[in-house]
Amino acid sequence: MDALDLDKLSTNLARYHTLLSKITTVSQLTKLQSAIENEQSSTARQLDAFLQPSHTNTNQAVRTLELNRARLTQTLSKLHHALESVAESKQLALQVSTRIRAVDRERQLVTRVLQFVSHVTSLRQNIFMVHQAIDRSDYKLAAAGIDTILKLPEESVYSEFARRVVPSAEIPEDPQDLLKQWINQLAQVFHDNFVKAAREQDITQLTAVFQLFPLIRKSDMGLDLYSKYVCDMIATQSRKVMTSTTSKSPGFFAQALLHLFKIVSTIINEHSKIIAKYYGKQHMVHIMAKVQREADMQAGLVLDSFFESRNFKEILQDIRAFKENVSPEEEGLTSNAPSMSEVSGIINESSSILQNWSMYCRFFALKWREFSDQSSEDPLTLPAPICDGIFYSKIHSSGFLSDLKKLNEFYLNRSFKKSLELEELPSLNEQISKAPLKHDDISSYGFSSIIEDLTVLIRSCLVVNVNTGESTLLGQFLDMLVRFLQNEYLIRFLQHRLRQLQPRLTSNVVLKKYVPQTESTMNSRAASPGAVEQSKLSHLRFNFKGAATSAFSNIQSNLQAVYADEETVLKLHQYLIYLNTLSIGCVFLQKLLTKELLQDNPQLLPDNFPFGDKSQSLVKKIEATEQTLLAQSSKLLQWGVRLLFDGVLQSKIQKILGPLFTQGTETEYLASTANFEDMSHLKQFSDGWLETMNPYINVLYKDCYAQLLTYAVDFLVAQISPRLWSLKLNELGSIKLDRELGALIAIVCGEHYLLREKFTKLTQIVLIAGFEDDDFDSETSDLKEEVIKGISWVLNPTERIRAGELRVDRRH
Repeated sequence: MDALDLDKLSTNLARYHTLLSKITTVSQLTKLQSAIENEQSSTARQLDAFLQPSHTNTNQAVRTLELNRARLTQTLSKLHHALESVAESKQLALQVSTRIRAVDRERQLVTRVLQFVSHVTSLRQNIFMVHQAIDRSDYKLAAAGIDTILKLPEESVYSEFARRVVPSAEIPEDPQDLLKQWINQLAQVFHDNFVKAAREQDITQLTAVFQLFPLIRKSDMGLDLYSKYVCDMIATQSRKVMTSTTSKSPGFFAQALLHLFKIVSTIINEHSKIIAKYYGKQHMVHIMAKVQREADMQAGLVLDSFFESRNFKEILQDIRAFKENVSPEEEGLTSNAPSMSEVSGIINESSSILQNWSMYCRFFALKWREFSDQSSEDPLTLPAPICDGIFYSKIHSSGFLSDLKKLNEFYLNRSFKKSLELEELPSLNEQISKAPLKHDDISSYGFSSIIEDLTVLIRSCLVVNVNTGESTLLGQFLDMLVRFLQNEYLIRFLQHRLRQLQPRLTSNVVLKKYVPQTESTMNSRAASPGAVEQSKLSHLRFNFKGAATSAFSNIQSNLQAVYADEETVLKLHQYLIYLNTLSIGCVFLQKLLTKELLQDNPQLLPDNFPFGDKSQSLVKKIEATEQTLLAQSSKLLQWGVRLLFDGVLQSKIQKILGPLFTQGTETEYLASTANFEDMSHLKQFSDGWLETMNPYINVLYKDCYAQLLTYAVDFLVAQISPRLWSLKLNELGSIKLDRELGALIAIVCGEHYLLREKFTKLTQIVLIAGFEDDDFDSETSDLKEEVIKGISWVLNPTERIRAGELRVDRRH
């Protein structure tokens, strides 16, 4: 029965109990009894209907369980049988395993006995073979036999059994004693043969003997003899090179060192194959140390000869004395300076010597790491034989690098002063035109010859210092280069030149073609017959009186004015040339440093400075050097261009700005349909601007002109801003003003789009002046929120309100 039937039964019982309490007659009781009997019959029928299928399901489940129990009983029976079989198999496996281990022990014992007997037999055979080989002087075969014996296990060779069975009537000695005797005998023979082959330079015989030492376990003797042989060869070859000629031509000592290092490198490369094959490559470290000791000694002798032959110290003393006795202003005027050719020769040969040494150090370090089984991922370091050597000490501890730095400094300064004496300035006449000119490349601009001379000079010095492979030397040169360019080039040369020319930068000078004074004089005389007559009469010593004298004085004054004007034009030309020199010098500097040293040759520094993190440090040093010099050059360029703008162009630009942005009185811009299209003021400004600025565009390098244009734009913004704030506009006036301002910006800025941002405040003033009344909030007088959100404003709310009030025809 389900829960619903139980609830129904409980309900009926409660109802019957209630009715029973209300019965008052027999008939009511009879009816109640009849109802209860009917309900009982119905409930019994339902109960039977429920129990019958339940009994059926239960019986089916019981039969299923009985069937599964029968099957499980069968499975358990089979499992018991299987377990009994496994137990029997385990017992049998234990018996088989025990038997196998016993057989294996017997097999191993037999094998050891067989190997022992085999080794003793081999010992006996090889002793007999070695005995016969030595008798007939077949030392290679004897060494091979001894090598075979020495490879046999010691328990076989030195056993009591071997001592009993190996000796014979022909060879009665104990095997152990006999082996020592033969090894000592062959070692002496191989030693004598190696020395003889080395003396006779019989490379084939020497190599053949060298291979035999490891066979008799005398590797140390072979390596020592070989080391002595190659060291003698290195010394002999070095002496031969040094004594081959008495005239030590330029570069001789660098070539001598290169030849020495080539010999050592060849020995390490070629002979390492033999040593690795017969001795083991680990022995190459020992060989390299000994070879380097001899190479180091010979290289030191070459370096000493270089110092002595080239008068290295004497030239340094001359330079020191020269600097003490001659002031910096007189250096370019005296001829008592040390010979620049000698200084240049010493610098170049010293650089070559250090370059050859650097390449050899890198080769030696790579081979040392290879033979030492060091990881190739580890930073490359200088091995001890290099760092502890005499040559390394002569370079780093004897003052050689610091002396070379002094030579570099003297050469750089002295060469620069020589170039100042030979300076040439180009003519700008062909570039001065009102029409824009196109420059094909940077060399088409006018700049001082100093730039080309200085670029070649710095590049040669950089090449010399980079090739040395000495990071200290290159780092010191970069520091020296910064000081030199700042003091000698930027300040004493360019800034001084600009200061000298600055007084001639006046507002009345115009950038035009320069006509030399001789041409001016000829043209003036041709145009003035009186002047020609005066010239002729003056040779006859006539004296003029009265009116004639006055006329002559006026002519002379006019001619002097022409001379003065042309002289000023020439000074302006020179000023622009030096501005170009400063600006273009930055381009050449970038090419010399980051472009050539880092970008065009990314492996240049890692190859020349391979040890540790020196190349990475130098990259940062070069970048810092360039940034410092460019920053100093930029400051000087801004100063020089500012002087040009303030002295020459500011008043001209103010003049051509003239009546622009007015329509009516000075404070009105009230346009009508009659004058709306009138852009005569803008046309006047455009003509004046192009006439004034185009010659500068043609003459000045682009970076220099960009700086000049920046000052011009700043000035225009400063001039136009108060003029706009003072205007009274109508609707047409605001539209026309927007057109006029936009056209002015396009004329002035051209392709310099970044400069247009400087006019943003002005354009926003005009923009707001053109808005309608509906765009403004009546309460705040500022623009409505939806209008403000659409624009990135430079003007603050107060300025926006003020700009809106410029309109005189707006409803309030």
